[in-house]
Amino acid sequence: MSAIPNTILRVSSSAVQAAARTTTKPFTRVGVVVSAGKMPKMIKVRVPSPVWNSKLRKYFHHTKDHLTHDENSACEAGDIVRIQPFVKHSKHKKHVVYEIISPFGTAERKPIETPEERDTRIQAEKDKKLEKKAVRRANKEAKWEAKAGRKQHRLDKEAENAAKTEL
Repeated sequence: MSAIPNTILRVSSSAVQAAARTTTKPFTRVGVVVSAGKMPKMIKVRVPSPVWNSKLRKYFHHTKDHLTHDENSACEAGDIVRIQPFVKHSKHKKHVVYEIISPFGTAERKPIETPEERDTRIQAEKDKKLEKKAVRRANKEAKWEAKAGRKQHRLDKEAENAAKTEL
């Protein structure tokens, strides 16, 4: 991993601010990838948000780091990316990479996952989970039926023995 110049990591960089101004999708955020490749399918994106101080009457640069899901591990540190909130993947990972606005460096990249691919992957995971649940439920019902059959068999034997003892 190459060293990233501080000018790229500064969230007040003009490229991040320009990309944030041209946002067309609602709820998307633009930030710089600070950390990539340390955790599987996860990157850390630093998103700037200017905060107005009414007493001093000026903006101060405030940043927030978002852990973001990157299914194909396509992002590298220094990229300027657009992220959007999505299904919560884990306790802290609540966003997904929407697009790479400005890649850092000239290395070949894997393509990022499109929303359609993401939806089909999630639906396939849900279907697989429901299928496993149905199999578990069928096994449990079969187990209960077998247990009920054994109980009925025992009750029938007890009734036969009671009938024999009465005679």
